[in-house]
Amino acid sequence: MKRFHVILFTLFVYLCLHIVQMEARVIISEFLAVNDKGINDRDGDRSDWIEIRNTGIEKVNLTGWSLTDDVTDLGCWKFPSVTIDAGGYMLIFASGKNRANPSEELHANFKLNANGEYLGLVKPDGQTVAHHFLMKYPKQQDDVSYGLPVSLDSIKSSESTLIGGAIRFLQPTPGAPNKVNLIGVVEKLSFSQSHGFYEESFDLFISTKTSETVLRYTTDGSVPTETSKKISGNGIIKINKTTVLRVVGFKKNFKPSKVVTQTYLFPKDIVSQSSDGLPPVGFPYDWGFNYVDYGMDPRVVNDQRYKEKIFDGLKSIPSYSLVMDLDDLFGEKSGIFANAKNDGREWERECSLELISAKGKIGFQENCGVRIRGGFSRMSANAKHAFRFFFRNEYGPGKLNYPVFGQAAAKEFDNIDLRTFSNYSWSLSDDPRCTFMRDQFNRDLQMSLGQSTAQGYFCHLYINGQYWGLFNVCERPEASFGASYFTGKQEDFDVIKIGRGKGKGEGNTQYGLFATDGSLDAWERFWKICKAGLESDESYQKLLGNNSDGTRNTEYEVFLDVENLIDYMLVIFYGGNLDAPITSFGANRSANNWYGIRNRKGDEGFRYYVWDAEHTFLKLDENRTGPYPAGDEYARSNPQWIWQQCLHNAEFRQAVADRLHKHFFNRGALTPESIANLLNKRVNEIELAVICESARWGKPSPYSWAPPDRKSGDMRPRTLDEDWLPEVGRWFNEFIPKRSSIIVDQLAEHGLLPDLAPPHFSKRGGVIDPGFELEMSSDQGDIYFTLDGSDPRLVGGRISPAAKKYLKPISFDKTYVLKARVLFEGEWSAVDELPFKMKAKKIVKNLR
Repeated sequence: MKRFHVILFTLFVYLCLHIVQMEARVIISEFLAVNDKGINDRDGDRSDWIEIRNTGIEKVNLTGWSLTDDVTDLGCWKFPSVTIDAGGYMLIFASGKNRANPSEELHANFKLNANGEYLGLVKPDGQTVAHHFLMKYPKQQDDVSYGLPVSLDSIKSSESTLIGGAIRFLQPTPGAPNKVNLIGVVEKLSFSQSHGFYEESFDLFISTKTSETVLRYTTDGSVPTETSKKISGNGIIKINKTTVLRVVGFKKNFKPSKVVTQTYLFPKDIVSQSSDGLPPVGFPYDWGFNYVDYGMDPRVVNDQRYKEKIFDGLKSIPSYSLVMDLDDLFGEKSGIFANAKNDGREWERECSLELISAKGKIGFQENCGVRIRGGFSRMSANAKHAFRFFFRNEYGPGKLNYPVFGQAAAKEFDNIDLRTFSNYSWSLSDDPRCTFMRDQFNRDLQMSLGQSTAQGYFCHLYINGQYWGLFNVCERPEASFGASYFTGKQEDFDVIKIGRGKGKGEGNTQYGLFATDGSLDAWERFWKICKAGLESDESYQKLLGNNSDGTRNTEYEVFLDVENLIDYMLVIFYGGNLDAPITSFGANRSANNWYGIRNRKGDEGFRYYVWDAEHTFLKLDENRTGPYPAGDEYARSNPQWIWQQCLHNAEFRQAVADRLHKHFFNRGALTPESIANLLNKRVNEIELAVICESARWGKPSPYSWAPPDRKSGDMRPRTLDEDWLPEVGRWFNEFIPKRSSIIVDQLAEHGLLPDLAPPHFSKRGGVIDPGFELEMSSDQGDIYFTLDGSDPRLVGGRISPAAKKYLKPISFDKTYVLKARVLFEGEWSAVDELPFKMKAKKIVKNLR
């Protein structure tokens, strides 16, 4: 009986297929839902694609046929008047671009969901499904297509999915017959020991849930192939020295596992790497036209002051491990390090990046792309280039999902930078003024003023296990940055900068103003309003999206974030920045090193970001307050020129006075005590790590900018005690104690500090008891205050209706934010803001 049922079912299937064969002629033979490394459409995008095949013996006009990803909308995207030949193929990109010109590339109006969804081909009647993959195709793999094997393709059946099943193809074949069937994918590899620092050798066990998998590995940075060394059948490999291990699992007719990279660091190996200056095994003698430098200087490693501390220094800050094929890095023709001046997507190479914490925190390992970054640091005399890492689907995840800069910062990234030090460095300029902190600390200052900034910290870098020195990990203020920290989507942001580039990571062009994301349109409109003059309240308030009285006018765009611009410029002035946003190296007629970000769909103005602030903390009396000509021409426009134009307006000058008083007085962020405390955090962060940098890059090179007497190979290396600590001491003891008052005086010369002082207070905010009374006084004039956080002064100098005139001590019965100013003969003092928090009442429990 059972045999009879089998025969009956077989006959039924045959009849069904035979009937469909006579009727059906066009099928979906193959599709690719995750196109990371495959074909590009005419726009250069790696769009999803769907392959249609005519399995019949006559050509078919597809007019009125449709493709759909929605079973409730069978006419989702309709074919134009196109014909598919007998036995022929047709490719439609599932890009969402909706293009149906029959003489051009076809694009559906939907994209394919990698997690699985409906996909059907529908006949011209709009109701008959010619072919589909059941109600939902399964989850898709990157660069693995899905479709009908040749045996079922020839059946010409929509029901073929039901009985034979669609399969995966390791080699997608758009527009051609499907090839070898892919049975499955080797599941991810597991390692018994994670990357990190180790003191003793150990047995590493590597496994996968996919049986009969052959594990192959490399230790030279290259990606393992089917001919690479094989790990023994028990999956164990001995790790007894610093090792960069890359492993791939292979199995016949299976897609290989993703390459997994783990870096095992043995500090005793690291401190003795290439102590003779010769290349490590596998590393080249030449880096193209670059100066070559290898190894740890034994004069530092064996110095009695450092021989123990250097081990602590290696673990005092996070470490990043860059692992890649060395030819992609140092190869004469295509290596990015050997050709550091080249940029753009064509100079991006595949690599692995690991974050290794020495303090027990979980790091990450991701496959990504890497380029050389920076401008000046690309020069061939610099042996220590900087890197930028790109996270794309073609390498691994489309974004790095990890809190690189802490839980309070962004948690996903398109790219991150590892910045080097060129000006005032040891590796290039052999400069005794090197602290490594200039750029990062200027960004710290911007954040301390309450502004967003590109966050960063210091790290060690290893390249294929070789210690490469101290670097600065940094966010990039681009569109994805804006979407992470502000309201709006990534595509809503305009990001403006000055430099070489085409935007969107496309590499270097002529130096100038350009949009890395979005467009320059809004910035140009902004500049033109400023160029026309801002003396009147009407023109100035328009930049804020306001009417002349300061009330909002939704018909106006918001271009100016007043507090952000002022605080940005205060950081520029404090550091005495010679190269941003106006460069003294161009006679103050050119702009340099600035970023501006704005959501063009929002109600917020451009925000400016401190960037490449290396030329700072030099001369104590440096004055960068201008005015300077750079910006009079649109091509050289910049935030400082905007500042200069705004200074013609009384409202803006009042705002500057308010920020000056907030930051430079009463323990504000730019007072000596506050700055010293902030700097001390960075000093404590990297002090021990500087020993490691000294060993790697402290020796003067014949190609550096060192003075002639420092270019001899037997000259002492730059060290923590002889060089770094004295320069840091100069910051603490000479620069910081006096710089704040110098800046206040410089800005007062521009009339930006009112002669009228703010009120005096009996208590400057803080926790208070119920019934507390606050006393205020002024040297002259009347005091006006509010308790709701609003400003006692309105636009134009009017007194706010919410303001009260101080006549007697103020009694507090709850938490308040007090704002107060002095008014005398029509002039206002700077505002003072004091938060008062009522002490919580103690709850006494009735114990019985």
